[in-house]
Amino acid sequence: MTIFAIESSHDDTSFALLKDNQPIWMKTITQTEIHKQYGGTVPEIASRLHVKNIGILVEELKKEINVEEINLIAYTKEPGLIGSLHVGYIVANAMAMILNKPIMPLNHLEGHFYSAYIGKEVEYPALGLLVSGGHSQLMLYHNKDSYELLGETQDDAVGEVYDKVARKLNIDFPGGPVIDKIWQKYKDIYQESYTLPKTENELNFSFSGIKTHIINLINNDINRRIDVNVEKYATEFQNTIVKYLKHHMELVIERFKPKSICLIGGVSANSAIRDMFLKLFNNVYLPDMKYTTDNAMMIARLAYEKIKK
Repeated sequence: MTIFAIESSHDDTSFALLKDNQPIWMKTITQTEIHKQYGGTVPEIASRLHVKNIGILVEELKKEINVEEINLIAYTKEPGLIGSLHVGYIVANAMAMILNKPIMPLNHLEGHFYSAYIGKEVEYPALGLLVSGGHSQLMLYHNKDSYELLGETQDDAVGEVYDKVARKLNIDFPGGPVIDKIWQKYKDIYQESYTLPKTENELNFSFSGIKTHIINLINNDINRRIDVNVEKYATEFQNTIVKYLKHHMELVIERFKPKSICLIGGVSANSAIRDMFLKLFNNVYLPDMKYTTDNAMMIARLAYEKIKK
């Protein structure tokens, strides 16, 4: 079974081929450098660039495979930027009609979950922590056809908070990788963390309080004409995020007793969060770094799980 997948939910245009849960080929064109100058993704620009980039990828695909050999076409239906999703939808449906192949619309967030299991089988029940620029969720899969959302952010997503704190510290965009590099260098010097937020449902997240706290501290320094210690604030911010995520994971592992856990989403590339996660449990799945951000291989892997017996 050869599955072709398209991912175009945000600012990455991605094609992938998966055969019997083994990756064959993937190509992703990112728009990060273009949106960087605006400090975040501009939806209209993203849509126009998807149109351009998806044409390039169609030509690349034809060099990799005789498209008649494709058995199933999968694409990201939701959630995401409407215009960006629509580009993927049009191309996937056009290919399905031309090739007379079945088509499968899929959920982007479910795709992230299966990014940790590309080339591997899932050990259910499986618990996933999804951390990205747009989403922060705890997902429990009882089996391939049944999952429940245990908790989610009530305000900002964790990746969004990284970007906002980085912007306040006048460091680069996207903020996550830059703050992580600072943390790696200064983690032994600055070991403090801030107060952890509390939510009515203890499995939900609230990251805006952490963001507001650190921004207020920075503003106080600016108002008092004190030099802002970028390294200290960045490191202690990441200490707090790691501690907060660890607290939630310990709660759900104890309560639901999964057979496996996985860390997924763009922020799963963060070294501190990955290190913490690996020490949490005896059966941990992490996506390869190339599968941490939005990509079509995770959509293909989800499709494979949906159709297998």
